[in-house]
Amino acid sequence: MTNSCGPREYADTVFVNGIVYTMDEGSPTATAIAVKGNRFLMVGTDEAVMKHAGDDTRIVDLEGKTVLPGLTESHIHFGYVGVNILTAPLDVYWLPVDEMLERIRMAAERAAPGEWIVARGYNDAIWDEPAHRRLLDRASPNNPVSLRRYCGHATFVNTRALEIAGITRTTPDPDAGTIVRDAGGNATGVLVSAAGALVNRHIPPPPRLTEQEMMEAYKLGSDAMLANGITTVHDATGTTPEDTRRRKKAYEEGYLRVRIMDAVLFETAMEMDGPLTGLYEDHYTVRWVKEFVDGSLGGRGAAMIEPYDDMPSETGALRALGQDEDEYARRVALMLEKGFGTRTHSIGDRGNRITLNAFEKAMEMTGIKGDEARLVVEHAQVLHPDDIPRFGKSGIIASMQGVHATEDMVFVEERIGNERAKGSYAWRSILDNGGIISGGSDYGVSPYEPFFGMHAFVTRQDRQNNPPGGWLPEQKLTREEALKAYTVWPAFLEFSEHLKGRVKEGMLADFIVIDRDYFNIPAEEIHEIQVLRTVLGGETVFER
Repeated sequence: MTNSCGPREYADTVFVNGIVYTMDEGSPTATAIAVKGNRFLMVGTDEAVMKHAGDDTRIVDLEGKTVLPGLTESHIHFGYVGVNILTAPLDVYWLPVDEMLERIRMAAERAAPGEWIVARGYNDAIWDEPAHRRLLDRASPNNPVSLRRYCGHATFVNTRALEIAGITRTTPDPDAGTIVRDAGGNATGVLVSAAGALVNRHIPPPPRLTEQEMMEAYKLGSDAMLANGITTVHDATGTTPEDTRRRKKAYEEGYLRVRIMDAVLFETAMEMDGPLTGLYEDHYTVRWVKEFVDGSLGGRGAAMIEPYDDMPSETGALRALGQDEDEYARRVALMLEKGFGTRTHSIGDRGNRITLNAFEKAMEMTGIKGDEARLVVEHAQVLHPDDIPRFGKSGIIASMQGVHATEDMVFVEERIGNERAKGSYAWRSILDNGGIISGGSDYGVSPYEPFFGMHAFVTRQDRQNNPPGGWLPEQKLTREEALKAYTVWPAFLEFSEHLKGRVKEGMLADFIVIDRDYFNIPAEEIHEIQVLRTVLGGETVFER
């Protein structure tokens, strides 16, 4: 309730007759909201809030619908969203092998001689036969083919592509990469992590989008986020000075409305005087550095302490950053002293251990620790049991993606064995040991719809609600925890807990109206939730 002393302040808009889940522990539910400017003026009962309705106040009847705080997507490659809508690239995302090959065959028929067939999204873990160049040769014997795995950390090519790249039995593996070979030592066409560059550097770059097309792509991406109830995105790409310049322009010219928290490359941060915070009325902030320590689990590039169960010769691929832990810690410390946090892609148990070690060393070196540092492990997919308590103890935040578990569950136990699988996507264990989780999708790896992620957090099931009871169900989150992973906890991660994540007086008026009651529908329906209205800074920016 607002203080009743002094002159009454009238709202620009009042929303009444709703079911409001505020995520504010002091007042967890309400029925009405008053908004003035870009802030919540009051949150409470219809009767109390209507006292702030003046002659010029707009009154919106929520008709009993559910209201949640605006959602944060805390790991996305935002630039891909609008560009992919604008350019509609060849998509083979999670297709059965026969359907994928048919799409490639049709693309090859349309292609000019020698033209590359390029696509993204294959997942060999769901196929009945292993990925081998001979599969692609059937669909495109003459045109070179390069497919990016859905995780982004492996490339699958045909024989013609290998020939163009000059990859033979004697070609050595590159640093931080693997050329997968058959029993005879011949390349199978699967190139893990950095090995993909051996082929992909031969692919002519696509036509560059014009400046105006980039502006249009930003608008498309921003509108897609708002239509899904996402009011803030954390871009985990590692943006450049050119990206930052262009995003400022997009805000100034009205193409961007969604709030963006950017993570830049280390080299970019070194050129900056310090973070950029709260630009364009708290729409744009640059205060993190994105780093990588290993690859993906699906591509066997995630750095593991022990070999992969299904490939005993392989322990994954450490990037250069992970090969010198002390230098890694010095980089993180340098960024902390400049005011930047670090967010490091770490997937395997060895990769995660190295990152935790480096983070803890950096905090000791600088004296900037825990809540002051808010360092972030991106993905944290496979953790050694000894390392799980370190998140809560050291105040390190786990940025995790619910849909990664429900996508990867089809191959994880075969790849790393049952025991290590128990430390995979260990959401419950992290929370029970005092840590917090910030939720996201990792688009363009996985779909960005936030209720897909919450459904996975709560059920540990795919969107067909399999397997019954959920995969490793002891790691499920409650509905409140899953929602916190998209509201309260990412706001804390980004040092914005005083502005976002709750429907609370004085905070930014970011909220959504949805078509069903998140806390009371069957858990199996969470992924079906539709956003009816998105309000950003007090303004309705999407309405279904």
